[in-house]
Amino acid sequence: MIFSVTLTMAQNTWSKNVAQIVYDNCSNCHNPNGIAPFSLLSYADVKPNVFSIKGSIESGSMPPWIADTKYERYAHERVLTTEEKVAILDWIDTGSPEGDASKTPPPPVYGTKGFITQKPDLELKMPVYSSKATANGDDYVCFSVPTELTTDKKIRGFEVIPGNHAIVHHALVYIDGTGNYPTDTTAGVCTGPTKGLIGGYVPGSPPTVFPTNGTDFNLGFSVKAGSNIVLAMHYPEGSFGMVDSTIIRFWFYDDATPIRELSTDPLIENWQFVLPANKETNVNAQRNIGNNEYSILSVFPHMHLLGSRIGSYAITNANDTIPFVNIPHWDFEWQEFLFFNKIKKLPKFSTIHGHGTYDNTSKNMHNPNNPPVVVRPGLNTTDEMFLIYFHYLPYQAGDEDRDIEALTTLGVKNLNPIHVNAYPNPANNKVYFSLDELVYQSLQLRIYDMNGKALFDLRKLKTDTKEVVWDIPKNLTNGQYYYSINMDGKMARGPINVIR
Repeated sequence: MIFSVTLTMAQNTWSKNVAQIVYDNCSNCHNPNGIAPFSLLSYADVKPNVFSIKGSIESGSMPPWIADTKYERYAHERVLTTEEKVAILDWIDTGSPEGDASKTPPPPVYGTKGFITQKPDLELKMPVYSSKATANGDDYVCFSVPTELTTDKKIRGFEVIPGNHAIVHHALVYIDGTGNYPTDTTAGVCTGPTKGLIGGYVPGSPPTVFPTNGTDFNLGFSVKAGSNIVLAMHYPEGSFGMVDSTIIRFWFYDDATPIRELSTDPLIENWQFVLPANKETNVNAQRNIGNNEYSILSVFPHMHLLGSRIGSYAITNANDTIPFVNIPHWDFEWQEFLFFNKIKKLPKFSTIHGHGTYDNTSKNMHNPNNPPVVVRPGLNTTDEMFLIYFHYLPYQAGDEDRDIEALTTLGVKNLNPIHVNAYPNPANNKVYFSLDELVYQSLQLRIYDMNGKALFDLRKLKTDTKEVVWDIPKNLTNGQYYYSINMDGKMARGPINVIR
C-alpha cells in the first residue's frame, strides 16, 4: 500500500507574522509624521503598497542601509534577516492576508516630529530662509542660533529635523562657544566654522545619540553658557525660492554627570583629484595618527553623485588591519554616521586609509551631466567630494569592550522597554497601568482599537506616580483593544480585553 502525505505550511498573515517586522524595521520613517511618503502602521496602510514593498525588499533598497555588514558590524543596523525577508515576501506572494485583526500587535507611538519621542531639553529653530540656489549653482548658508543657555550643558544626543525635506541636502552642526560666529546667507559659500563640529544631517540619517551607561562611561560634547549653535546648510541647485526652517533638538546629561569629550573631523580627505569624462577613477587618501592612541566611535563616508564605491580601514604599526567601512554600492540619498557595535581601538602610529571609486560615464544613472564632462572637487552637488568623517576620542582601557548599541538607546527603535502590568484584564470599568519605575519626565499612554485607530490619549509630565488609569468609556463595545506606552522614550505595549 502506498501512502501519500501532504504537508501544509501555515500561511503568513499581517497580524501574526508581518506587522511586528514592519513596525520594528520600517515605521520609524513610515508613520504619519515621518519622512517617508506613506505610513505603514496599519494593514489598511500596507495593503495598497505591498508590491512596492516587495520590489524594495528584493532589490535591497529598503530598509535603507548601504554599509557591508560582512565587512564590519554597526549599532542599530537597518537590515532584515533572511527569515524576516522570507516571511514578508511569502506573505505578499500568497495574497497578503490580514489574518485575525484582534491578534495584530499595537503600532508604536511616534511624536509629531523627528524620530525621538522623548521631549528635548532644548529646541532651536533657524529663521525662515528662501533658497538662493540657481539652476547652475548650489546655496551654502550658515545660521548662527543663540542657545540662550545660562549654564554649561553636556550633549547626550541631538536630532536635526529639516523644515523642507525636499531641499535640505545636508546640515552640519557646530558649537560656537564664543557666540560670535555670524549668520551668513549672502555669498552662498558658507560651510561653517573651522572647529566645533559635532555631527550633522543628511537625507535618511537617524538622530545622533552618544553612548552612556549612566555611571562611568558617558560620551558627548560640552556646550558653554552663551554659546551659539551654527547650522551650516546646503541647498542644491534648482531649489531657488523654496523655503526652509530647519529645527535642531538637543538632549542633555544631568549637570553632575561627568563626560568624556568627543571630536568630529574628516580625518580622511582629498581635494586634489580630477575625474575625466567617460572613465572610472579611483581616489585615495591616508593619515598617520602619530604617537597617540584613539578610540574610534563612528565613521561617515561622503561622496556626491558620481561615487560608486567607498571604504576605509586602518593599518597598525604591527601590520594588523582594522576595518571601518565598505560601501560597495554608494547611494547619495542614504548617508549617515555609522556607529560601530564596539569601539575601535587605534594604536599608536596607525595609518588610516580611505579609497573611493567614481563612475563618470553615461552608465552611471546618477551622472548629472549628459554627455559626461570633466569633474573636480567642489561644493556643488554636481562637483565631487572625497571625505571620511569620524567621531573619536583619546583611548582609555576597556573602551573596545563597550556595547555601543546597548548604550545608545535614546528613543531609537524602541530598544529600551519597560515593564507594565495592566489590570484587571479583562476589564469593564477601569484599567490600571502599573509601571516598574517612576515617571521622571513624561509619559504618554494611548489606547488603540484593533484597526490601529487611537481612542484615548493621556499625557503626564514630571510626575512621581507609578500608576496611570484609563477610564473605559461607557459606550465602548466589548472586544480587544491595545495600549502603547511611551515613558521617557522607553516603550511598552499589550492587549486589553473589555467585557461588560
